[in-house]
Amino acid sequence: MDFSLFGYRTILAIATISMLIQQAFSYVCQIVMPVLADRLAESFGISPAWLGFYLFLQNVMAIVAAVGCGSFILRYGALRISQMTLLLMGGSLVVIAAGQLWLYPLAAILLGAAAVSTPASSHILARVCPPRLAPLIFSVKQTGVPVGALIGGFLIPFLLGLVFYSATLGTTIRLGPFGAAAATALVIFFVALLLQPFREYFDSDRDHRQKISFGDMRATLIMVIRNPDLRDISFAAFAFGGLQALFSGFFILFMIDGLNYSEVEAGSVFAISSFMAIWARILWGVLGGSIVPVRWVFAGLGLFAGIAALCVTLIDFTWTVNGVLAVAVLFNVTAISWHGILLSETARLAPEGQVGGVTGGVLSFTSIAMMIYPALYGLILAATGSYSIGFAIASVPSFAAFVIYLYPTYQGSWFGYCIRLTMSLISRRAAAFTALLAGLAAVFGFIFGFVTPLTQFL
Repeated sequence: MDFSLFGYRTILAIATISMLIQQAFSYVCQIVMPVLADRLAESFGISPAWLGFYLFLQNVMAIVAAVGCGSFILRYGALRISQMTLLLMGGSLVVIAAGQLWLYPLAAILLGAAAVSTPASSHILARVCPPRLAPLIFSVKQTGVPVGALIGGFLIPFLLGLVFYSATLGTTIRLGPFGAAAATALVIFFVALLLQPFREYFDSDRDHRQKISFGDMRATLIMVIRNPDLRDISFAAFAFGGLQALFSGFFILFMIDGLNYSEVEAGSVFAISSFMAIWARILWGVLGGSIVPVRWVFAGLGLFAGIAALCVTLIDFTWTVNGVLAVAVLFNVTAISWHGILLSETARLAPEGQVGGVTGGVLSFTSIAMMIYPALYGLILAATGSYSIGFAIASVPSFAAFVIYLYPTYQGSWFGYCIRLTMSLISRRAAAFTALLAGLAAVFGFIFGFVTPLTQFL
């Protein structure tokens, strides 16, 4: 498609919408397994905790893919890589639909390899988006995640329970978990095909002479870790990404297996709460772009995402659907709504022409969290049967991110930062810091002592 006659606003709108669609259906693939996990566990006669191992394998591959994607994006083009990620995700669903448990590790690996969808889309937007609009545009693009959750939360349970009569076969067909995975795969393949007309323009910067080298992984990680601002962003990506992994991976399973909700009920709560995240992402992008410092936004997200995780630990059979939905909404507008502002900051700090690679390096820390958190959560779930303990532990890094972003970026090593923070506790600032902790304790006390009982009446 020839975009030469279009103005930059039109091109920017096309890029944003196409990448939002790519992001949305990528996330649909991410929640297929959590929705189907309980049914699949029954089919194979295994514990639902196996989902933690599946997510572990997925994110091991995602780390490699995210850090090493830079040279692939430069050689083949960001839009072609976006299409390839959708094909990989669809392929993973085809493997699931095959109904062979021993093949499921391959499905996890294919899904993990598709983790480069976000760096690829960031590369495209960084080329066409003016810096002053970056926080808003990246946030709009990343609304694809809650949009995908909204689509998947309704679509997958619908497909799961779909029953129809086939005149050709002369019998009634129920899709079930395997048919639902296959049908979703067909949708994903179609979306990948829809992006083809935009390839000529958005991949015009590809360089066929670019060498493919995973040696770039080490250089990318060193660049991220040694840059203090990128290092702080990477920690936020780790803390919030881990919470996102638990919510997207286990919250639906918690409602189905732990609270005896149906797939339709659990999917509806997940989808409705995800709808709120669409607006939250845009709001954080607007706030961080022109109204308040970006670090304040990250600090607020860290504080309230940690509170949301602690609230999940309080949910039990006495809670109404509205009470559970309220917690899910708080989780979504914090721990699920950080991507846009984080990606815009990463693009701003990345060297020219290396946005995709640096974004992959930062997001590799998200993948590390998405590898560690579900694996530990799955072990805790298998050992204790509790869905609460894992969320309580996962809140700690989020509160740590809150503390980190209260201060200006520390230019030295984090070891020095910890020493500096320790020294501050025995200085005049100790009183102020103690007062802050006392305030947090009061907030938690209010939530646990007063707000929680009210949820029984919502």
